[in-house]
Amino acid sequence: MKSRQHLPLLGALMSLVPVTIDAYLPALPMLERDFGSTTTFVQYSVMVCLLGSATGQLFVGSISDSFGRRPTLFWGLSLFTVTSLACAWAPSITIFLALRFLQGITSSVGTVMSRAVVRDLLDGNSAARAYSALMIIMGVAPIVSPIIGSTLLNFASWRSIFYFLALFGLILITLVLITLPETLPKERRIPTNRTAKREARSLVFKDPLFRMSVIASAFVNGTLLVYLSTSTFALQREFNISPQLFSILFAANGLGIVAAGQTNRRLLLNFGPATMLRFGCGWGAFWGFALAIYSHVDQPELWISAALLLLTMSTIGFAFANCIALATHHHGARAGTAAGYFGACQTFIGAIFAAGANAVSATFTGMAYELFIPMAFAAIIIIPLLPRYAPTFVRAANS
Repeated sequence: MKSRQHLPLLGALMSLVPVTIDAYLPALPMLERDFGSTTTFVQYSVMVCLLGSATGQLFVGSISDSFGRRPTLFWGLSLFTVTSLACAWAPSITIFLALRFLQGITSSVGTVMSRAVVRDLLDGNSAARAYSALMIIMGVAPIVSPIIGSTLLNFASWRSIFYFLALFGLILITLVLITLPETLPKERRIPTNRTAKREARSLVFKDPLFRMSVIASAFVNGTLLVYLSTSTFALQREFNISPQLFSILFAANGLGIVAAGQTNRRLLLNFGPATMLRFGCGWGAFWGFALAIYSHVDQPELWISAALLLLTMSTIGFAFANCIALATHHHGARAGTAAGYFGACQTFIGAIFAAGANAVSATFTGMAYELFIPMAFAAIIIIPLLPRYAPTFVRAANS
């Protein structure tokens, strides 16, 4: 099997969660009016979907290690399609929130399976390069999804967005059935009994390289979620910019992450993923610190602030792909379990940072420090400690 030809489909699968969350963001005010609900309750629909995604990753990977990638994808995407239709038909905000949680659970199948399939086929630098390619594809989703959602709102109600998500699910099911072969042969699958499952889980969490990768990814993801939850208020209030200009700045940061991912993919030809992860965390902390210091200027310039924010956020493109490559490196036969727990821990811990950021006033200075602190923690932990657990990857830079 040529793994490269399947990267577009795997990238689309990995983008399922961000598409599910971002596509309907422009419709939040319309949901508030239609349901006669409060802004807070409507905003909960974003968080419950994210929590559903994290919850789903806890067991989706383990299921696929026992039953295979294709059956797990088929049933997961089928349930995603059904829950998307149910969201479109939701009669009240309470039922809608419950359905969004279920939709989040089912959307997690795309994230976990795309990572597991790559690990089934590739390892080391090759896997890290493939993950970088997937991150590039996924990085486009937060840029394109709100545009699709707002375009649909020009012609129909918010419910049309969930019909679109159902259609997206059907398209993915069709492509999986037609183009994606099974990558986990039966002889490599984990038995379904509890003892085997518990042993697989234990082996994953006992692996120090897995734990280090999860910690780094969680802190970096915390930076990303803080940015998503605070930037719109901080930038528009501090610099009095229009929503249109903010959208441009938001898209620029998304493109910066994509560009960094592409650069990371090329550098992996000469450097190992551990080296690139240390590089990304180090520079992320550096630019985050510069942004935090500059935020204390009496009248900060928009273009300088935007440039420092772009440099800080772009370093994320050097982190995620290398984190998942390192986390799954020792777990070829348990790739689904490792990818699932990796994603769940990443999301849960990152959400804690985002929740803490939301509890603080959304000022530009506050946002700057909230971006710097988790990235600094990642750098402090990863730069000195990672070589102990991934020496072969570090030496690969000189081989």
